[in-house]
Amino acid sequence: MNVSKAVRVIAAADMAEKIGRQGQHLVPCVTRETSGSHGISAGMVNMAPGKASRAHYHAHSEIIVICLQGTAATLIGPELTPHLHGPGEFIYIPEGVVHVAVNLSETEELVAVEMRTDPMFNEDVVLTPEFDGRVAEVVARVRRDPAMVSARL
Repeated sequence: MNVSKAVRVIAAADMAEKIGRQGQHLVPCVTRETSGSHGISAGMVNMAPGKASRAHYHAHSEIIVICLQGTAATLIGPELTPHLHGPGEFIYIPEGVVHVAVNLSETEELVAVEMRTDPMFNEDVVLTPEFDGRVAEVVARVRRDPAMVSARL
């Protein structure tokens, strides 16, 4: 579909959910396909209770995640340093930085809005399986000891 660049109102409820390579449930909303955008995209991320994404990075895209519902820990960098964020809080992740999204709740869904400098929303995801083994260990530690999560700046 070739969509010309134009102002558009796009309802997440009208868009199809996709499972990204990183294992997240994504609802791409504003993309090159839906709005003709060339340098930005936005969509919803829905994460079931207790779930975590696969370790990955975005080769060329900066990302901003805004948590709407639930509490997340995003594990950042080769050390998988946890950063806590909840409703109304933003986290910025530069391009090329390994990260893992974690829903800290065992009972409630995590809902977030993500904006990326990838106009296709999930085109430049690179999986980093070398970190997958450590993810479960770090997530278990964060769940046991939430005090280990980095302080908010």
